[in-house]
Amino acid sequence: MKNILIKIISIILIFMLASSLLLALFQNKAYATNFSEDINSIDDSKYPGIKAMLQSLKSQYPNWNFKIMYTGLNWNDVITNEYTGHGASPKNLVQYTSGYKGAWICPICGENRPYDNGTWRCASEQAIAYMMDPRNSLNVSDIFQFEELSNVSANIDSIRNMTNGTFLAGYEQSIINTANECNVNPYYIVARVIQEQGKQGSELVSGKYGYYNAFNIAASGANSEEIIANGIAYAQKKGWTTLEASIKGGIESVSKNYINQGQNTLYLQKFNVTSNSTYAHQYQQNLMAAQSEGTTLRNAYIDIDSLAGPHTFIIPVYENMPATACARPDGSQGATVSSDLVKVNVTSSLRMRNEPNGSETVGWLYTDEIVTRLEKATTKVNGTYWDKVMKSNGVIGYTARETYDGETPYKLYLVPIVETEPGENTENENKPGNEENQGQTGSDDTTFVDGDVNKDGKITSSDYVLIKDYIMGVGSLDETSQKLADYNKDGKITSSDYVLIKDYIMSK
Repeated sequence: MKNILIKIISIILIFMLASSLLLALFQNKAYATNFSEDINSIDDSKYPGIKAMLQSLKSQYPNWNFKIMYTGLNWNDVITNEYTGHGASPKNLVQYTSGYKGAWICPICGENRPYDNGTWRCASEQAIAYMMDPRNSLNVSDIFQFEELSNVSANIDSIRNMTNGTFLAGYEQSIINTANECNVNPYYIVARVIQEQGKQGSELVSGKYGYYNAFNIAASGANSEEIIANGIAYAQKKGWTTLEASIKGGIESVSKNYINQGQNTLYLQKFNVTSNSTYAHQYQQNLMAAQSEGTTLRNAYIDIDSLAGPHTFIIPVYENMPATACARPDGSQGATVSSDLVKVNVTSSLRMRNEPNGSETVGWLYTDEIVTRLEKATTKVNGTYWDKVMKSNGVIGYTARETYDGETPYKLYLVPIVETEPGENTENENKPGNEENQGQTGSDDTTFVDGDVNKDGKITSSDYVLIKDYIMGVGSLDETSQKLADYNKDGKITSSDYVLIKDYIMSK
C-alpha cells in the first residue's frame, strides 16, 4: 500500500512539473523576445524611424553598438498595461511641478489626487507613451537609459568625479569593488543612488535611525513617514548598520533581482517589457527615472572623456508602433481619457473568465470597482456580451457586460464612467448653487446647497474631488453627501455630476 501511495504522489508531482513547464513555454512564446545587432535590417514599415536614428548615432559614434530588442509586444497593449493602478498605486507617477502639469497628469486621478509623499501625481497615457517611445530618446542626451548595465572597467578617479560634493564621497572604492564582484556597471550604481537619495542624501542614509537604505529598497507608502518607516524596517531586517553595508547590499540586490533577470538597462528596470514578469517587477514609479539616471551616466562619461568610447545599448521595439514618435504632453492643457473605463454595477461580485463564456475563473470584479475595458464585444455568446477587461492590478479576463437573454430585470453590469463631456447639455441639468438645487437637509436640520458635498458651506474643488473618489470606488459618502453630490437629480452619482460642479467652480 505504501509503495502504491508513493507511486501516486510521484505521478502527481511529475504532472504538476510538466504543467508548469508547458505554461512557461506558452508564456515565453506569447512574449517571445528576439535580439539582433544588425541595425540595417530593421523593417521601416514596422518600426518607423528607428533605423535612421540608430544609423545617425552610429555615424557620430562608431564605437557605439546597438542591440535591437524585438519584444513581440503590441504597442497599445504596452501602454494600457502601464496605465493602471488608479486610486491605489499607479505604475507611473510624475512630480507635480510647473513643467509637469496639464496633459502630463492622468485625468482619471486628476491634479488634486496626491501620491507617495504628496508631491507626485498619476501620469497620463500621453506621458507614458511619450517616455516609453524609444524614438524620443534616440539622441545623445537621452540614450544612456538604454545602456547595457553589465560591468565596465572604471578607475577610482572617474568615480570620484561623480561623487564629488555628494554624500557618497569617500565610498568610491567600496562601490567599485562590489560592482566588480556583482558584474555591474559602477557608474550606473552611483547614478542610481544619487537618483534615489539626492546629492546630500535623505533620512534613509542619515544614520539617525541606526540603519541605512541607500537604494530605497521597500521604501514605499502613502506619506513620508510610512516611506521612511518601511525603508528603515527593511534595512534593519538586512542588518545594514552602515552606509557601506547598505551600498553593498543594494548592489547585490539590484544585480540579482534585475540585471541578472534580463532587466539590464535603466529603461527595462523602469518599464519591464521583458518576457520575465512582463509589466511587473518595476524598480520605481517615477516616470522620469530611467531618463534622469541616464543623464547622470552620460554626464559621468563626459567628465571622464569616455562618451565616444565603446558603449552597448539595448533598444526595445514594439509591434504596431505609431507612424511617428509620440508627442510630448502639453503642460498647459489637460489630458484626455482614451481608455474605456467602466464601473462595475453588481450587488456583490462578477466573475472574470479566461475566454467568452469560459469555464476557467481568472479573477473577480466587485461592486463599484473601476476597470479598463480592453475590448467591447459585438456579438453575444450564450446569451450575453463578453467584454475583455483589465483590473488595476493587471489581471485580464472576460466578463458579462449585462444580464443574459431572458433574465429579468435587465441590468448593465459594466457602466461607462465618462457619460458626458464637459460642456454637453444633459437632461435636468441644474447648476450647483441655483435656487432649485437648494434645500437638502442634513440630520441636524441644517440646510445645504447641492454641490457642497463636504458640507462646509461652500462649493470648491474639494467637493468634486470627493465625487470623483466616490465614482472610482476609493472614497465613501454619507447619505446626505450622496444627495448633495447628485446635483443633476437623475438619481445617481456619475461623471456628469463631477463635470457640472467643476464647470460651476471654473465659471465663478
